[in-house]
Amino acid sequence: MSFKEGNTVIVTRGGVNHVAVVLGKRVINRIPVYDVLLENRSAFVMVPTSSNSNTYINCLLTEKLCDTDQIETTIPYKELVANEQIPHLDAYFAGKASW
Repeated sequence: MSFKEGNTVIVTRGGVNHVAVVLGKRVINRIPVYDVLLENRSAFVMVPTSSNSNTYINCLLTEKLCDTDQIETTIPYKELVANEQIPHLDAYFAGKASW
C-alpha cells in the first residue's frame, strides 16, 4: 500500500493510535518510508509501514477507517500547502551521503 502527500493515515506509536497526514515519501533500501504530521502537530520522519517498528503507519486501520472516509484529519493540509506553512522535514534527513 502506498500513500500520497495529503493522505490521512493512522500512525501507531507504542501501541497508541494517532491520526496523521502524509507530508512526503522517500524510499530507503527499497523500503518506502513517510514523513507524517500528527494532529497534535508533532512531526515524524521516515515512518515505515512495517509493524516491526515502535512507530509505524498502521495500514490495516488506515484502510478500514481513513480510506472509507470514517476518519479524516483535522489538519488543513491544502490550506497549509497554499500558504507554504508545511514543515520542511528534508532538512532533518541526513541521508546516506552524509555518513
